Amino acid sequence: MEQIGKVFRQLRESRNISLRQATGGQFSPSMLSRFETGQSELSVEKFLFALENISASVEEILFLARGFQYDTDSELRKEIIDVLDPKNIAPLEDLYRREYQKHAHSQNKQKHILNAIMIKSYMKSMDETVELTTEEGKVLHDYLFSTEIWGNYELNLFSVSSPLLSVPLFTRYVREMVRKSDFLMEMKGNRNRNLFHTILLNGFLASIECEEFANAYYFKGVIEEHFYKENETYFRIVYLWAEGLLDSKQGRVKEGQKKMEDAVRIFEMLGCNKSAEYYRNTPDC
Repeated sequence: MEQIGKVFRQLRESRNISLRQATGGQFSPSMLSRFETGQSELSVEKFLFALENISASVEEILFLARGFQYDTDSELRKEIIDVLDPKNIAPLEDLYRREYQKHAHSQNKQKHILNAIMIKSYMKSMDETVELTTEEGKVLHDYLFSTEIWGNYELNLFSVSSPLLSVPLFTRYVREMVRKSDFLMEMKGNRNRNLFHTILLNGFLASIECEEFANAYYFKGVIEEHFYKENETYFRIVYLWAEGLLDSKQGRVKEGQKKMEDAVRIFEMLGCNKSAEYYRNTPDC
């Protein structure tokens, strides 16, 4: 906590905010001063209140306190991106094996298996035969279904792992996700919101493409219950295209084609040419 207090003080002073202003009259400036110098700690409630008063976030404080180093999950993503080569799966396979080598000597074996699953998901994009082992499937299931609140880590883990899941299994996980992260979507400025909507939209599209219409209508219902805000234009356009695909698959071809063409036209009008090209060339069968 000493390093966190030191970083808090640096941010406060850089923004010309006094101790009294940072406490907002909710606790004494001397108490905050002792926290900044590492002489005492603050309760979570007081710390969060003071953070809000200096317009800082927990993530910002932790990033600075780590010396501009990301957390271990961000480090894993960086490692994956660094070795990612669409024409060569071998570096990812090496990374996957190294995770199991760490697993053999670690007290937190579950963490390394979850890391291995995320690496394997990227392998799946290069080799369709890649599948979860029985143990990996069980660890993923047990972790996500036993975690009562899904935060950023859980949403990201599920999102990354989803290519390894069948549509029915993916839908089952999504039902759990909605139950355990629903309240997070209502938090103003919540960074999980985009991830949440991406997962739902991917599930909707995958269900339509596999003609699993019961699952498709489940995703459609959840999306509409948490419908996109006006500044979430990209999601709205892709959802319009997906609705058109659903209509086409279910025999409402004329209506479906119009929605899909409208979506592509909107992308073009907004100058989103890569998105327009992608959805124009995506098979609708």
